[in-house]
Amino acid sequence: MNEEIEEYLQSMGKKAVEYANSFDVVFTYSEKDVKDLEAILDYYSNDLKNTKDKPSKKQIYSMSLIWGSYLGELIIKYINPKLSWVKEDVFGDGEIIHLQDGDTRIFPIDKVYKRLINGEEDSIISFYDVIKK
Repeated sequence: MNEEIEEYLQSMGKKAVEYANSFDVVFTYSEKDVKDLEAILDYYSNDLKNTKDKPSKKQIYSMSLIWGSYLGELIIKYINPKLSWVKEDVFGDGEIIHLQDGDTRIFPIDKVYKRLINGEEDSIISFYDVIKK
């Protein structure tokens, strides 16, 4: 099951690479991409605040899945290669996709969702920096 999730999320990360091109951004799976990803999420977050036709939570989650998967792949590559994608009920309210290594759990998809909804107060740059420390 986890293998299927990992493959799926890696494919979502590849979509992020494709979508970044529409912003004239080239993702190279390097740490500098975190800043570029933050700028893309800032664009979407501002757009969400200023649009009359608000997307559904499901649509926002779909965006979060794509961009959060890419963020997760960076976290795996540069912070902890032992992390793997899992889908489990962590908080007692349904299964959630996240990264796990033993007792360590990281939620990049949820963080991207919060970034889109709340704006820059939920910066993924600071999220990444905290995890790195």
